[in-house]
Amino acid sequence: MTTPLSSIGFTLYSAEESWQLATVVAEKGRRVGTADGNYVVLTTECGSELWAKLDSENRPYAILPHFAGQARSQILVTQRIRYNDRPLDGRLLGWINPSQGTFGFGGPPGDYPLLFEAPDYAYYTFMEVPCTVTVQLAAFAQNIDVFSSVEDYDSRPEKTWPSETLLASGAAGLHGYQRGDANPHANEAFITGIVEATQSQENPLTHGQFQWMRVKVMGGYFDVCIDSALMKGSVAPGSVISGNFWLSGRLVFDN
Repeated sequence: MTTPLSSIGFTLYSAEESWQLATVVAEKGRRVGTADGNYVVLTTECGSELWAKLDSENRPYAILPHFAGQARSQILVTQRIRYNDRPLDGRLLGWINPSQGTFGFGGPPGDYPLLFEAPDYAYYTFMEVPCTVTVQLAAFAQNIDVFSSVEDYDSRPEKTWPSETLLASGAAGLHGYQRGDANPHANEAFITGIVEATQSQENPLTHGQFQWMRVKVMGGYFDVCIDSALMKGSVAPGSVISGNFWLSGRLVFDN
């Protein structure tokens, strides 16, 4: 079964393996402290990351994947989303490619809304919202279709969406728009985008294979990761990919 973890080369088959992986992260990773608690992050040379969340007794209670890539997007963060009572858990809601207008006045404040998991959510408690920030967005494929070019994609008789589209589950409804998922906290999206770069990757810890792509989607960029089991056929710059994705993002503070 394809999961966000398998999309970056961590394939788990049992709850015991999940617990073992969380323990490895907690023991070998780098601790990231916040005012609300501690994370531990385990990084790899290929960009795959695992973020373990520690409870008050420094035991891992959850583990999240991320991929550290070079895709950068400007996002107007409008709201912090808490989906439980744990201070380390949360998602960020915002608009990609913000417009120059004032938030709350006139039309939409950006190209489209999205909701993404923040694996180091508690690190951003200092941030005043709303605000515009740079975010490195990772998208982990749940299913995928590949088209050789924009022309190939546009020639489909069943074409419904443009070649650069993002429809976020829950985000539109949280922003007050009618289109939204029944789960208002879902950090998932349907994405169609144009591949700008791609490379086959091997996770050095597990030797699991996955495909990385930098994908342009209407004013934003995503580091897309795809479990090799999902890939059917080849992909190259200029290809169009389409599918459902689990979203993760980390804020980038360049000096």
